[in-house]
Amino acid sequence: MPKLETQNATAMPPKWGVNQWLAVIDEQFRKQDYRQARNLILQALPIFPDYAVLRDRLLMVDSRWSEPLACRGIHLVTPSEKDFTYLQQCYADEAFMQQLLPMGRKKQSAETILHALRQSEFSVAYYRSMHRIIKKEVYSNSELPSSQSNLKPIGLASLVDIQIAHRRGELLVGIPDQFERQRATGVAMMLVMDLAFNQIGLHKLTSLVLANNPHSQRSTVAIGFTQEGLRRQHLCDPQTQQWLDCYENGIVADDFYHNPIIARVSKRLIGRDITVKPV
Repeated sequence: MPKLETQNATAMPPKWGVNQWLAVIDEQFRKQDYRQARNLILQALPIFPDYAVLRDRLLMVDSRWSEPLACRGIHLVTPSEKDFTYLQQCYADEAFMQQLLPMGRKKQSAETILHALRQSEFSVAYYRSMHRIIKKEVYSNSELPSSQSNLKPIGLASLVDIQIAHRRGELLVGIPDQFERQRATGVAMMLVMDLAFNQIGLHKLTSLVLANNPHSQRSTVAIGFTQEGLRRQHLCDPQTQQWLDCYENGIVADDFYHNPIIARVSKRLIGRDITVKPV
């Protein structure tokens, strides 16, 4: 199990019982003061280290959900308000969104996007989802390749429908441009899988792929997912009103840690074997 994050927090009464701690922590959740909730959880867990409810609460507000991920010029960045225009462009691209998120292709208003961006640090607590913008480094000879001011957005990577109790989430990675997709999709998937299994400690990732996108399905299986089923006529295309089949894929933690394909691909793409289980 990944190590718990640590953080300085204001001291609270040491003789409280677990129910008293939970009452105060849940009050912060009701107030949507997730930073203070995390501070309190991190104080309570050393006192009640085996209390599953506290670990569930921490999972929702764990700071690692929003920490930056980067490797070989590809960055997975927690979106901020400065990314508003790019997200608008993505949501307006219906063909892209249909392939990325077939179960949630509803229009997103400007107000909805801005509200989500303002809550991005604690998106798992708010929405049970984690979203990253995939950005690549672009620079001239006179600029350093690591300059944060020269990151160009090229796609989206998310974990959605995160199930706290079951330690499960659905993986989404989408890059509209075909050239960028070939170069960056694998890196983005390795970084998200590394975060999900090694840092956060999820038990399973799932992936739904439209049956009319055989290339994506082949790629999903090739990277280590197992096809677990076919959902017949599971979705209705809002434009054509046609019923669509979709493949249901999954990978559990034990399979991830014993997968030679992921081991080989991760070493090639990000320079390390992400299937080595954390100590």
